[in-house]
Amino acid sequence: RTPVEMERLSDEATIRNAVTSADVETLAGVPLSWANAETGARGQISGIVETRGKGTLCRAFSATRESFDGVGMFKGEACMVASGAWRMQSFDAL
Repeated sequence: RTPVEMERLSDEATIRNAVTSADVETLAGVPLSWANAETGARGQISGIVETRGKGTLCRAFSATRESFDGVGMFKGEACMVASGAWRMQSFDAL
């Protein structure tokens, strides 16, 4: 993997952790900040919507990513898998 791919994966994991540990009810539409000390990127997560389809808990969200290479917007979804761990199902640039 290239350094750029490694940075994206690191940021994706940071965003996933922020989305999955957030108290959705407490946020009530307020953007959630995230920052990755490893890559220097940061941004905001908004529009977290929790759903439970076929017994699987998922959270869809929008996120911004600010870094030295510019600002990007993303849409993603993280779902809980076996043993309570979360996996990013999708994370796409807009």
